This record gives sequence, structure tokens and C-alpha cells, in this order.
Amino acid sequence: MEYSVQFTFREEWWDARLAYERFADENTQVPPFVVLATSENSDQSQQIWMPDSFFQNEKEARRHLIDKPNVLIRIHPNGQILYSVRLSLVLSCPMSLEYYPLDRQTCLIDLAS
Repeated sequence: MEYSVQFTFREEWWDARLAYERFADENTQVPPFVVLATSENSDQSQQIWMPDSFFQNEKEARRHLIDKPNVLIRIHPNGQILYSVRLSLVLSCPMSLEYYPLDRQTCLIDLAS
């Protein structure tokens, strides 16, 4: 059996190669964060290392692209990266219907990397 879910998936990690606070001095201020642009034609997430996260019980998945892509990649001065994306998933859920209609199912979102 299966179920569907929509949610905002967020991951955070640090990449010292992208830290830019070291470029600040008394004459130069650095922004509090940098947002990488994404569009249907250009995906900046391909330009940086990202964790290889996936959903083990996924049967179907899609990103939301209505109006504009629902993807955010934000880089902070210390190299902290926030990745946020709106997803719709169809996930498998092994169900036991032994006590139907009084049963209660527990379905997991099985994330792995």
C-alpha cells in the first residue's frame, strides 16, 4: 500500500570551501547570507556539493514548480548551507489489516544518505 505527502524538505551542512567571512575587514562588509538563484533553466545546486539524500520507500517524487521553482539555497559567511525544497512524494507503507476496521497504521518517511 502507499500514501502521499507534501512537505518542505530542509537540510543544513557546513562546507568550509564556501565560507566567505575571511574576506571581511574594516573596509569590507560581507552580507549575512547569499542566496543562489534557481530557475527552470538553471539549477545552481549543480554548482556546489550537496548531500546525496533520498527516500528509501519512495515510489514517486516531484518538486513543486508552480509559478516558480520552490527551491532555496542559502550560504552563510561561516560556510553553513541551507537547502530547502518543496516536495510531493508517494511512499510505500506496509500495512497490516488484521484488525480492520479497528487497525491503526504507522507509516514512515524513510530518509537515507
